[in-house]
Amino acid sequence: MDYPLEERDDEQLDIEDDLEMLREDLVGELQAINQYQEHIESMESEEAVTTLEHIIGEEKEHVAELLKLIQNLDPVQAEKFKEENL
Repeated sequence: MDYPLEERDDEQLDIEDDLEMLREDLVGELQAINQYQEHIESMESEEAVTTLEHIIGEEKEHVAELLKLIQNLDPVQAEKFKEENL
């Protein structure tokens, strides 16, 4: 997917922009998981822990959805996933 800039068409540039945003979103989801987990480790309230554990599960679902989308839009990334049996 890496072509010299002058050979890239508008659609390729749009996809690259989309991929950049999706990867930033992925980072945000992973950071949220880590933050919630850190909070869980210092919380006393069982209700709060249970709620954050539920939220972590949803964030992990978002990670999976974003990875699937990135894989669908980036053939090089898709090949890397395939090589790693992911």
